[in-house]
Amino acid sequence: MSRQGFGFAIGLFVLCGSALADDYTTIYPSANDPNHAQLLASALGGSFSASGLNYSNGSIDAIRKRDNGPMMNTDQIWAAGTYKASLVYNTDDGRSKSFGFISGIGGGTYESLLSTSSIGSMASVTTDEDFRWAIKLNGGKVLSSRNSSNQGTDMMVSYDLYNHAGRLIGAMLLFDDKISAPEKDYADVAVLLTLAPTPQAASLGILGLGGVSVLAGRRRRESVA
Repeated sequence: MSRQGFGFAIGLFVLCGSALADDYTTIYPSANDPNHAQLLASALGGSFSASGLNYSNGSIDAIRKRDNGPMMNTDQIWAAGTYKASLVYNTDDGRSKSFGFISGIGGGTYESLLSTSSIGSMASVTTDEDFRWAIKLNGGKVLSSRNSSNQGTDMMVSYDLYNHAGRLIGAMLLFDDKISAPEKDYADVAVLLTLAPTPQAASLGILGLGGVSVLAGRRRRESVA
């Protein structure tokens, strides 16, 4: 390869690396909340170690989902399907909040699934259309997984969870709940999503989780004791 060609290749590599880095929101761990390794360990057990943007405890790999870029390839929009959600953590700031979702990729009405006052509480939801995850603050403000709904600010980061066989088994959602003065630690509300191990589940990693049991033409929300 000529020096000119080699230089072009290096420039292309740097450009692609920069573009890839821009796809992920920067996280700033805070002393006020657990870090992501601690939250993953709390939900899944073991001790999680970081490898770049990702984490692993040796049995489960937590792979960071893209935050920016083509919207349907990020964690801003999630695929229709059945999800089981469990509240892992809520920062102790005295504010009441809830976790839920908004149907569709735009507009729509917030539907609550869990109160953040009850750690370990669980609920399941089945949707027949793509949707956004969200939290609702005690003043009525809704912060969703879609950046444009939050004045262009990313309020949620997430990780796809894979078992030792490389099968997608769930996801971890991590919210920042202060849009006016965000800490950007993305550890104010943590929710674990799990899904039944189905052969097609791994193929849904690009668009998010879903497809466990889609009920055509209807949406169901069911609390789990």
